[in-house]
Amino acid sequence: MPASSRKEKTASNVENLSKKLDEIISRLDLLEKMIVENPENRGVAAAVSLAKFGLGVYGEPLKLAERLKNAERYLRRKPIAQDEISRCIIQALAVKGALNISAITRQVTGMRGKASRRIVRERVKKLQAQGVLSRNAGKVPTYELIKQADQ
Repeated sequence: MPASSRKEKTASNVENLSKKLDEIISRLDLLEKMIVENPENRGVAAAVSLAKFGLGVYGEPLKLAERLKNAERYLRRKPIAQDEISRCIIQALAVKGALNISAITRQVTGMRGKASRRIVRERVKKLQAQGVLSRNAGKVPTYELIKQADQ
């Protein structure tokens, strides 16, 4: 089996496992809600909460692996590969998840040693226009990598 096929299969398995864990956690949320509403079952609520926490511990590394795999695909693009600040932005969002401009600037500064908030903001806008990042509206807008379909 070629290496690229193995990588795609592994990425697919990680994604499927992550989806299954999310589904189990949502079912546990529903169970917990039903248990809390019935005073007779309150003792069981702690066990359900503990199970939910345990699954969450496994879910986060899977989500991180998925974000890193997605970032790897973007980093292969020549314009991004040649721009150090864009690479740092993508790496920061892959590791940390959604961040605002100030947090992205701090991460890029940590990687490069220096970074201008204005330049980081310009690169974020450029990456957003290229379809690499999406902007999450809110009081403080955050940016995150757009999930690419498997290639």
